[in-house]
Amino acid sequence: MNGRRWGGILAAALPFCGAALELAELPEVLATVDGRPLLRAEVASQLAPQLARLNAEGATEAEIRRAVRRVVDDALCLRLVEEELRKNALSPSREVAERYLAGELDALPPLARMRLEHELRPRLETREFQLKAAVHLYLAKRFPPEALAVSPAEIERYYQLNRMRYRQPERWDVGVIRIDRKRPNAADLAAAARARLLQGGNFESVAREFDPDGGGSRLPADELRALFARELAALSPGDVSGVVSAPEAFFVLLLRRREPGGVIPLAEALPYIRLELSAVKDTLALRKVLIGDFAAGKVVYAPFLRP
Repeated sequence: MNGRRWGGILAAALPFCGAALELAELPEVLATVDGRPLLRAEVASQLAPQLARLNAEGATEAEIRRAVRRVVDDALCLRLVEEELRKNALSPSREVAERYLAGELDALPPLARMRLEHELRPRLETREFQLKAAVHLYLAKRFPPEALAVSPAEIERYYQLNRMRYRQPERWDVGVIRIDRKRPNAADLAAAARARLLQGGNFESVAREFDPDGGGSRLPADELRALFARELAALSPGDVSGVVSAPEAFFVLLLRRREPGGVIPLAEALPYIRLELSAVKDTLALRKVLIGDFAAGKVVYAPFLRP
């Protein structure tokens, strides 16, 4: 009786038990392409966290197999891409990234060119940007220009459909004096600082005296709102707030000016939209290339990864 009862409990519990799998249990050779192996060690850094998460979640063997297969396929695609780039003298490098950036900047008006170059130039040393640049230049060789070009109409349509992405919040230029509650007579110090400001005291001088490490900064409205919104909403530029009480400190604010929010004009957003849409077209074109290369090559997966 007891044996049958425990057997029934175990049978009921089994569907909820995962098929834990450690990295070392995977085949050493996960796949071959035209006889060249993809070794487990080559993708260990991607597989280890995946397996840890899946094991913790109690994933089934089928779920683990699918996750490992995705990692393997990504690695095979990257190998194919890197081989194509080498054949075309486009291995990722600073030089290739410079060529790509120059091409992207060439079509822009001067102000937009300056802004985009300032933002992208620090990324020229990163492997991710260099690979993106090399892939774009390679695809430009493989496909006619119209296949990868982003038209003004596409940019306009994307901007109109995603206007909320290009909203800028209201910004306040605020001087902040912070009096830590741990200081003796902190509330009195905050009140004294406010009184000095109301009497016409220079903000920087008062801030140095009462809050040597403070003095104010330009902060986005959403970062200030929770603590200061009520006070600032009632102020005009040049006004001093009341003493704002918070769990760790007292604050006195000087509203220097407001910068209204609004939608970034299309002319400013255009270079970034163009890059984003260009990346989408690159991805679709690269997918066509990889599908063809996979079909041409003989890919053999380890038995564990086969459906």
